[in-house]
Amino acid sequence: MVKALKDLCLSCVMNNLEKFPKLQSQLPSKYKELLIERLADHDLFTPHYVPHIINNIFSANLRTIVLYECQQITDDILIKLSRSQCKLEVLKIHGCHSLTDSGIEAITTNQDELESLELRRLTKISSNSLRKIKSEKLWRVDLKGCSSIKTEGIDILTKNNRNIKVLILGNKTGVDISVYQHVAENLQHSLEEFNAYLHATTSECLYHLSEYCSNLKKLNLEGCTLIDKDGLIKLFQGCTKLVDLDLSYCNKLRDYPDNEAFWILPQGLTDLTLCGVMLENETIFVECLQRLPKLRSIHLCGVTALNDNTLTQILEKIGKDLTTLDVSGYGGFTKNLTDAGIKSVSKYCYSLQNLKISLLADVTCITLLPLLKDRQRACQIQKLSINCKLTTLDVLYQVARSCENLLKYDLGGVSGVTNDIIFLLVTTCTKLTHISLKGCRLITDCALIELARCCPLKSLVLSGINNLTDASIFALANSCHQLEEIYLNGCSHVSSVAVHYLIDCCIKRLYVQHATPNAQPYQLMAKNLDTGEFCRADLLQVS
Repeated sequence: MVKALKDLCLSCVMNNLEKFPKLQSQLPSKYKELLIERLADHDLFTPHYVPHIINNIFSANLRTIVLYECQQITDDILIKLSRSQCKLEVLKIHGCHSLTDSGIEAITTNQDELESLELRRLTKISSNSLRKIKSEKLWRVDLKGCSSIKTEGIDILTKNNRNIKVLILGNKTGVDISVYQHVAENLQHSLEEFNAYLHATTSECLYHLSEYCSNLKKLNLEGCTLIDKDGLIKLFQGCTKLVDLDLSYCNKLRDYPDNEAFWILPQGLTDLTLCGVMLENETIFVECLQRLPKLRSIHLCGVTALNDNTLTQILEKIGKDLTTLDVSGYGGFTKNLTDAGIKSVSKYCYSLQNLKISLLADVTCITLLPLLKDRQRACQIQKLSINCKLTTLDVLYQVARSCENLLKYDLGGVSGVTNDIIFLLVTTCTKLTHISLKGCRLITDCALIELARCCPLKSLVLSGINNLTDASIFALANSCHQLEEIYLNGCSHVSSVAVHYLIDCCIKRLYVQHATPNAQPYQLMAKNLDTGEFCRADLLQVS
């Protein structure tokens, strides 16, 4: 796959900014926005380039700014950007660790057209950075990983922007449980999605949401081990529009009487996550799901009560309309699920788009064959994880033949995966963007080269495949310019120089993990003057 003409042109401009002095007037704003994002992705906010960026690209017609993981972005750059008088609608800044309150305050002051704000992993910004954010159009805020932002900052933010519908605080923020009261009282009926990710959340916190937030649709309570039946009853009574609920690792709900809360889950739920809930009462587990007719997505990995019998009973009742099913065995709590239980997936599920059956010690997935051989159902599957230790080759071959719309595929740890399976896969699954082949040690360069040539890959996990060499990396560099992350831990025959070449060839910032304690010595890259390709010079045969 070759780069689009648009990307080639932007790359040319990006690497020769000083030769294009009239970008302000000649380049449409959407391409200026892309140019800023890609300059940051490739760490080109250098002292030499910054004056050209400020004078030729920063302008009043910018509407979207995206800056990922660029440590060259400083407060001064954001201050200069704010002086361009741009009226932003979208601002996303992730992991730019040099930024402090002054930079964020400058770029958010007077942004009354702002609709979406993402400030992630900015560890130096405090609550003061949120004081100047005021926009009646602001509906989405994400502050994951901003560890110095406290509750008072969220209070000020929500008082000044009462139309926020989606508020994501995530983990590692500095807020306490009083944030529930402030958010509920300030946003009231506007709030539709909330994720505080506070393990200290209590039932009293849920009372505030119940009292004020009648339009709440999505709530993440993952790891909130203190909430009980009374808190959930109150929540469900006040938040009658709730459709998406995450109760993962809420382990106070495992025992009587709090486990009775599962019997009163809102019947309007379409998405339910119960990962790691060590509920042992099989009757409650089955009945709580059977009574939810609108369920389309359920995540049940690590539920103690999940076994062949309970899964069959659940899917017999609600399986026909499910689009997402996760019955993985994380944590070793799902010990009694075998192929007999997986058979019910084939028997009752006719709408699946996302299926996850991972880390189950006694499952071969052979009973999935009826589903995979049904062309209509197989073509619906877009995300598939069948990385159990005993997964059979027959199943892998059938996936490769039938699932032509597959986008994400996890085969990590399935040691029997061969080059032939990959060759067949890429002839059918040409839309594949994410694939994990972690620990598939029979895979060699020829399979990876074909995978790179045929599929528009964005995410690739190759850790533990020691057969791979720089040939695979060069193939990715030549074909997979949209690649966003790659995992190469333990690939000792892959050189760091080849990885840097791949980074330079990718359009967006490429996240790389490449820990190789036993890397091959004397690795040397060079350009072949006959073909124009880069290759490992230390591997060339010299006569």
